[in-house]
Amino acid sequence: MPDLSVNEISLYYEVVGEGQPLVLISGLASDGASWAPATPFLTPHAKVILPDNRGCGQTRTKDNAVTLEAMADDIIALLDHLGIEQTDMLGHSMGGVIAMAIAARRPERLRRLILSATTPAVPPRARSVIETLVSLREAGVPEEVWYRAFFHWLFHPEFFESEAAVSAAIAMAKAYPHAQTPDDMRRQVDALRAYDASALPAQIETETLILAGEGDLLFSPQMIAENFRSLKNHRVEILPNAAHSLQWDQPEAFAHAVVRFLR
Repeated sequence: MPDLSVNEISLYYEVVGEGQPLVLISGLASDGASWAPATPFLTPHAKVILPDNRGCGQTRTKDNAVTLEAMADDIIALLDHLGIEQTDMLGHSMGGVIAMAIAARRPERLRRLILSATTPAVPPRARSVIETLVSLREAGVPEEVWYRAFFHWLFHPEFFESEAAVSAAIAMAKAYPHAQTPDDMRRQVDALRAYDASALPAQIETETLILAGEGDLLFSPQMIAENFRSLKNHRVEILPNAAHSLQWDQPEAFAHAVVRFLR
């Protein structure tokens, strides 16, 4: 699959499907593969573009800056490289903040915007959770224990009703050849903490769909709706039986909500 030399890094991305382009921007500690459950439901309707953010997946960095601004610049450079003047864009969690930055700075590049399980203002408990998770990795907690702790904040309670499913997910995560390193997770966490997105919603004119999981422990639907009150042209849709990782808990319902909005 292709790599793009841009902004002093090698940006890995994939393109699947045909139709109106749709860029999917992943969240913290996630790469393009994190969209896998929902991608088959999206590709019949869109040309899906899946970049790996700086410091994750197959986009590796050495001494290059890992900032939210740089990640937004990477997406714009990728659109230029692909010859895409205007695209739909979907960002999950931290990827939603990146998408908001692009929508505020380069509105002419977006047709429609979808923000999933994200907020311009990270509440104190969520900040504490994120900091604790990265500190546990840096402390060398066993991988199985760390992934189990991480999953508690990502998935709906129904996911944990099957221990076999949980164990299989942990085994898959441990076996993933492009897993993020603790150092790169720290760099992404620091980048997210350093970026102030609070003013972005009021600057965005693009028609926007906000998706929230009814069981999201990090960003509740009520908090998400409150934090986007200044966003001019938007609607909020809450997915039942879904938590923070909507595209994993309810991939088909998630994709159908996206496709309905884009149509």
